[in-house]
Amino acid sequence: MRYDIEIACTSYLTLHEQKQRIKSFLIEYVGTVHFSLIETGSSITAVQEETVFFEWVNAGRPDRTTKELFLFEWTEQERRSGHFLLKCSFFNRLEDNSRQKQFEKIVLQIKEHMEHPTLTLYITQKDNLIDVRQFHRRGDGNIGYGLYPYAEDEKGHWRDNLGVGLWIYREDFHLLYEGIKEVYPLKGFENFDHTAMNFISKSEWKVILNHWSILAISNPSSAEFIDYVGRWVVATLEHVDEIAIEGNL
Repeated sequence: MRYDIEIACTSYLTLHEQKQRIKSFLIEYVGTVHFSLIETGSSITAVQEETVFFEWVNAGRPDRTTKELFLFEWTEQERRSGHFLLKCSFFNRLEDNSRQKQFEKIVLQIKEHMEHPTLTLYITQKDNLIDVRQFHRRGDGNIGYGLYPYAEDEKGHWRDNLGVGLWIYREDFHLLYEGIKEVYPLKGFENFDHTAMNFISKSEWKVILNHWSILAISNPSSAEFIDYVGRWVVATLEHVDEIAIEGNL
């Protein structure tokens, strides 16, 4: 049986932030052990077994599934308006609507979760690395990016004791990358490498910081996060001319 409910999303959240909140709700509601999350540009599917999702897609997305499946689809109310409608759908193998009221309660919880005040940052420091998290949760894994002050000694080696670096997980780096990619490709041919070291100069960071300031306005619930990272970049560039970003993808 298929159940559908459409809700208007909170206008100050971007699509990226709305998707992050849906994922955090699903993790809290069902846990990562029992469901797989499949994400596209404008949808998120949560299903008990990933194979069930592909079977459902290959069958033409019928109204019944062998195991429970949640589908969340966003549509923009007006082109480039930034206001989205979220269609929440639930599928199961039953032939009746006995789960309707339960589904309505779940959607109400989702709506409340979407309207919850902005998440605060989680900041911890160990040795010379500050861990900054906004959307990332422990169950999301350890893929992320380190930002490190960079300068060379007289032998051309990386100088020691340049200050603390930042560690940002993939779920949070996504937004920062919108500004970082503004300066790529470097020198006309160097692309950003998500698996290795990227050296970005002071002049290039100015471009990135300007773009981040725009992102902070259009992504108000992430403004604190963007501001924190931006202030670290500005402070770091007072004593070095480059900051390196290294990914571990």
